[in-house]
Amino acid sequence: MATPAISPPETVAVPPPWLYVLLAGLLAGAFDLTFAFTFYGAQGASPERVLRSIAAGLAGREGALAPGLGPVALGAFLHFFISVCAAFIFYFLSRRVPVLTRRWLLAGAAFGVAMYLAMHFIVVPLSRLPFRLPTLHNVVGELGSHIFLFGMVIAYGVSRAHAAELRRGGHGT
Repeated sequence: MATPAISPPETVAVPPPWLYVLLAGLLAGAFDLTFAFTFYGAQGASPERVLRSIAAGLAGREGALAPGLGPVALGAFLHFFISVCAAFIFYFLSRRVPVLTRRWLLAGAAFGVAMYLAMHFIVVPLSRLPFRLPTLHNVVGELGSHIFLFGMVIAYGVSRAHAAELRRGGHGT
């Protein structure tokens, strides 16, 4: 009697790890920007003003206040560019420090705080914006956003990237 042929299990296409990292960066950027629109909207700032203020870091005050939507688009681009770069930085760092993906909640919270500090004490001083101390209310709000809506989202996405890498036969962490 012939034995029936055993068919190999169906393979499921696993997205490449970089796609998880990219999506995590974009999602974290979208969450953080939505927070900024809501939080600063309650203080009287329009979404356009928020994006123009981001653009001012590169274009200066005069460039950010230029007519048209160019500065608004620049602000959106810069925000998402920084978010995606942050996600890839976390990804490459996590390849050297595996605990960042094993304890992604704690690592994401710490990364969110580190990003807040880097933005306010390195990026802004190096930009074309004058340094000013934020109010305690704004510090608390922005830290919360950076921890929960930015850092943890990126850390989770990077942990999924490592899992995808392992499923694809990579070495991962």
